[in-house]
Amino acid sequence: MIETNLSPSKTEDSWPSGIRSRVGALLLSKLTSQCKAYCILSGYDQFPRSFETDIDFMVDAADFDRIPSIIQELGQETGTRLFLSVQHEVSARAFFLVSQSGPELAAVQPDSTADYRHFGGLWLHADELLASRRWHANGFWIPAPAHEFIYYLIKRLNKSDLTAQHGLKLQRLYAEDPQGSDQLLARFWSGEKYRALSSMAASGDWTDLQSNLRSYRDELRSNASESFLQKLGSAGDRFSNFADRVLRPTGAWIAFMGPDGCGKSSVIDAVTDQFAPIFNKVDRYHMRPSVITKKGGSKGSVTDPHGQAPRGMLASIAKIFFLAADYFTGYLLRIRPALIRTRLVIFDRYIYDRLVDSKRVRYGGPAWMLRLLARMVPAPELVILLDAPPEVLWSRKQEVTFDEVVRQRNDYLSLVKVLPSAVVIDASQPLPDVVRDAEGAVINHFAHRTATRLKLGRPALRTENN
Repeated sequence: MIETNLSPSKTEDSWPSGIRSRVGALLLSKLTSQCKAYCILSGYDQFPRSFETDIDFMVDAADFDRIPSIIQELGQETGTRLFLSVQHEVSARAFFLVSQSGPELAAVQPDSTADYRHFGGLWLHADELLASRRWHANGFWIPAPAHEFIYYLIKRLNKSDLTAQHGLKLQRLYAEDPQGSDQLLARFWSGEKYRALSSMAASGDWTDLQSNLRSYRDELRSNASESFLQKLGSAGDRFSNFADRVLRPTGAWIAFMGPDGCGKSSVIDAVTDQFAPIFNKVDRYHMRPSVITKKGGSKGSVTDPHGQAPRGMLASIAKIFFLAADYFTGYLLRIRPALIRTRLVIFDRYIYDRLVDSKRVRYGGPAWMLRLLARMVPAPELVILLDAPPEVLWSRKQEVTFDEVVRQRNDYLSLVKVLPSAVVIDASQPLPDVVRDAEGAVINHFAHRTATRLKLGRPALRTENN
């Protein structure tokens, strides 16, 4: 094995590119020393000095199973955390390393694959691609031109996304090895479509493909590199991967709570902005899922949250049953599917806030029914309480009496002691510090979850000082 001589650049420490270059350089070192063979599949022109977020790389099947422990080592040695791991194909797993050391959250996504599968189909075997790899001038292995050409073309077609920039890259790769590229094209297309693709790749005019993308994609998918018997053989792995995604969703569900004046909205906005790029989508809710009936429009700012009289006993009990139906239905129809799809679900207040301040929601029924409901409904994975001394909360908002602020604050602190995975954040700090601590709580929680699922051992908690 040829050893690389790549070390992180000491002159490229701007944030977050400095973190990315260090992760990229050390990843190459580990792949070189710990794997039998590897290659960086795409986006390598300036790698490891400069790249966006993703690092797509291929290893053989034996090394693929060892990649999680390699990535954890990579995180430990670069000051990043292994925050999330998503096995999006039976032979492909994406990892998300994050770092809080700078003014914004930095994320790097090493995406490993053995046999190249995409959208459920098997397209290229790792042993074939790795056997033909070539050495890049920057000091690492990349695919042969023909294999990178077909890899990139299949990826663009499966995503139904082929821009002029993509077309230029395909033309350049094809020009490096027209004969090899044509041989690979012939695996997946025949006749007129094969000839058209070869002509488009040579000329760089992809108009016909862009206009008839679905037709080309359909023929591609009918000729995946997996026989019927091979599909039967891999069916168990595909089902196991699907079941794992359903039973252990890769999304994140977080609820923020706290008394008025704790700054929830600002903190939630900042945390959402920082973590959104890691997840497929962000779903935000206030208090409940609102599946059965949607909440009415905003009535402006509330200046007297306790101004209305509580509902009567029967109406309050009916409200409990309505809320139970909404929380359970919302979980089944919205929250759980979102988590399976690797989305970030955030609640601004949850059922727990009703326990502390039932007057705000005009609840006039038995307190035990509200407590029972809170114990029964599906619970967020992480609850973050934004806490501050009563004097600070009172100085920010004076919608209720000072004594009420004291009571609510004490009840919130008592509540988090019995909630699983609840974290208290000092909201009396300046907003950037509150956001930093909230982000740290999110990172610690989901880094622990990821390490547990990958059987890597519990990672050490990180603070801004280590």
